Amino acid sequence: MIKQFLSSIGIGHVKVDTIVHKTEISPGDFIEGEVVLVGGMSDQPVNEVYLLLLEKYEEDKEDSDFPYHEKDVDTIILNDIGTIRAGEEKRIPFSFPTSSEHPKTTETNKTILRTTVDIPQAVDPTDEDSIFVR
Repeated sequence: MIKQFLSSIGIGHVKVDTIVHKTEISPGDFIEGEVVLVGGMSDQPVNEVYLLLLEKYEEDKEDSDFPYHEKDVDTIILNDIGTIRAGEEKRIPFSFPTSSEHPKTTETNKTILRTTVDIPQAVDPTDEDSIFVR
């Protein structure tokens, strides 16, 4: 019981690492890789894994104190994950399409692939990977 409680507040919970096979792509290419989930101290059910493609850009806005902003480009959802057992490793392959108009990477414009694991009544583990669009 104590292990389940600790996992729910983020101690000894499921860890996520997204491995992108090619971090340098051209507009219109697929981003391919796998999401690696590693179980924590107790079994935890996983609702879904969200892969969110973001454009992170620098722009001065009057209504914001922050120079960088994020724009959601696309999302794919991986479901039917099931339960991650304590200490278990699961690898889930993915293929994420990009638009042929996807903006190129510059000093002020970046592309990020953010992975979020939806675990009921727990801290959702996340991972971010930079994608270089040439």
